[in-house]
Amino acid sequence: MKKTKEKEHYLKEIYKLVESDEKVSVSQLSLKLGVSKSSVSNMLKKLVSMGLVSTGPYKPILLTKKGNNLSKKIVAKHRLIESFLVDVMGFKSNEVHEIAEEIEHINSPEFFRKVKLMVNAKTIDPHGSSIPDVDF
Repeated sequence: MKKTKEKEHYLKEIYKLVESDEKVSVSQLSLKLGVSKSSVSNMLKKLVSMGLVSTGPYKPILLTKKGNNLSKKIVAKHRLIESFLVDVMGFKSNEVHEIAEEIEHINSPEFFRKVKLMVNAKTIDPHGSSIPDVDF
């Protein structure tokens, strides 16, 4: 399970960097994730072998179509959960990130479809970030 969470965190960070028009590099991911550059390189090899990212020496790190679709789902789950926690459960926006970090890894499309309905298919999360429109 930890390995799946770790891969999803990498994909989510790559997605967020791309979303912010930032260059995705080993150094940037190392900084964002708080891990060594060698750890990033090792994970990138795994993500490349899974067909989720493409990269090479002196080449940018890019999400493949498969990687982009998966990362959009992870980001959407996270942001929908944050919206649910604030709008439905009454949490403050500064209290929801860590909870959403755990819940985003649940593999239950029906759960996330219901969460999306309960927040009226919001397009912006409590922090002002757009919620990707995905089908669960």
